[in-house]
Amino acid sequence: MSVARLKISLVQSNATVGGAELNAESVLVKAIEADSKGSDLIVFPEMFLSGYQPLDLVNKLSFLDSISQQVKRIAQSTKDLSVRILIGGPWLLDGKVYNAYISIFRGYIKIVSKKTHLPNYDVFDEKRFFVSGDELQVLDLGTLKIGFPICEDAWHPDIIARLKKMGAELIIIPNGSPYETSKLAERQAIIKSRCKESNLPIIYLNLVGGQDDLVFDGGSFVYDNKGTIVCQFPQFVEKNWQVILERRKNSWVPLPHYLAEIGSRQSQDYKAVVLGLKDYVLKSNFHKVVIGLSGGIDSALVAVMARDALGPENVVCLALPSKFNSKASLDDARRLSKNLGINFEIIGIQEIIDKVDQHLASLFKGKERDVTEENIQSRLRAVLLMAFSNKEKHLLLSTGNKSEIAVGYSTIYGDMAGAYNPLKDIYKTKVYELSEWRNSAAKDNDFSARKPIPDNILIKEPSAELAFDQKDTDSLPSYDELDTILEHLIEDDLGADEIIQKGISKKTVVKVKELLYLSEYKRYQACPGPKISRKPFALGRRVPIVNHWRD
Repeated sequence: MSVARLKISLVQSNATVGGAELNAESVLVKAIEADSKGSDLIVFPEMFLSGYQPLDLVNKLSFLDSISQQVKRIAQSTKDLSVRILIGGPWLLDGKVYNAYISIFRGYIKIVSKKTHLPNYDVFDEKRFFVSGDELQVLDLGTLKIGFPICEDAWHPDIIARLKKMGAELIIIPNGSPYETSKLAERQAIIKSRCKESNLPIIYLNLVGGQDDLVFDGGSFVYDNKGTIVCQFPQFVEKNWQVILERRKNSWVPLPHYLAEIGSRQSQDYKAVVLGLKDYVLKSNFHKVVIGLSGGIDSALVAVMARDALGPENVVCLALPSKFNSKASLDDARRLSKNLGINFEIIGIQEIIDKVDQHLASLFKGKERDVTEENIQSRLRAVLLMAFSNKEKHLLLSTGNKSEIAVGYSTIYGDMAGAYNPLKDIYKTKVYELSEWRNSAAKDNDFSARKPIPDNILIKEPSAELAFDQKDTDSLPSYDELDTILEHLIEDDLGADEIIQKGISKKTVVKVKELLYLSEYKRYQACPGPKISRKPFALGRRVPIVNHWRD
């Protein structure tokens, strides 16, 4: 007696927002491949056809029409295949736009799910774009019924419970779930509980790839009805695997498959940033980047990330020293570039600074030298970096970390200049943590064999080097203390009194809080960067620029 089997190709793939034709082409290629392997179904993630998040593109009828046309194209092109295609996209129906999941089989198109729970928190604003689905459906294949709760629908127990009552024997969850630190473990805990509640096997399929300030980490997985993992996809890479389910007695059982190793928290954070950087550059139709390399830890880590994302031949670093930059910093920058095998050039700027000082002398007569002159240096560097970027068609990367951006310890139109900032959501203490991890991970196959960041960069005291003998701690608390306060203010939304009660100096807390509020206008003009925390300076945190409230 033969055992009933279901073969499903799961496609953890990288979609391009707005590239419906490009995404559809990927569907066609993978569908033909899945058909040749005897797959019954090929499953793509949430909103794969449009890319995610499409945001206000869904308000354009022409965009929605392009999605519809590509679905029809896929249906026409695959009508002779035996594999059923399941794919997500925005769908216009009776004048309403849904976050929908679509079945394409033998030339026929059928909506099998419309997202019910529309997330409206953190980076999500789906109630702005979509109408909530008003009814549930199961896909009846004859041999079994499948339910398709879309992403957020699985984070609530009601949808899967209702699908079970409708006869669903298998749950497949298409997702567009962005990365943040420890998010994979959170997803798995939620889905394990859904398995135990429903006594059903669950397939969780997630997008992978970078889109603006979001990174989708993949990490898809399959659980049996008891909540035991039987298949784990890797994170941060595209992967297409066929999983097999067998009919045993009165249930379907997913057969054991490969369990990819999930890296440490530092490994996940690092690879998320590298993927976000890579996709931002390439999807913006650039291939090379330029970085202002100071010899400090921030620009060093950005240079390493850029090299890992794009290859050494696609990274150019420029050192732009003034009289305040030490020879040791320049030597460190030179040594780092050699370790990475990247192009490194030095352009002295002291002569330009002197000329600017001369031109401003009459305007500044009788006034003491202060941060104004320090910022001039930073802004002159930005002018030269942008000139190189324009001339060579290299995308300029900014290098300020989250701690500096939080308290305004960065120069607007100076070191904040750039198209993308890999460190935008990384506190200074984590910059050191990731740098040390990357040095120790050099032996991994993913990276070059040589420890890239010189020890001197890791151990020297942080300095902007905009004045002689300057140290960051001249105007800021230690980064350990600063980052603790900032995490309480930003990630935890605590008030000053609540932080002071944790034993932190009132004077320091009040100072940091004031700096945070005063720097809001800078952050609104900062370039994007990949989200890895709960509260990045992006869509997930919305604070008025002009704001007189203080706790």
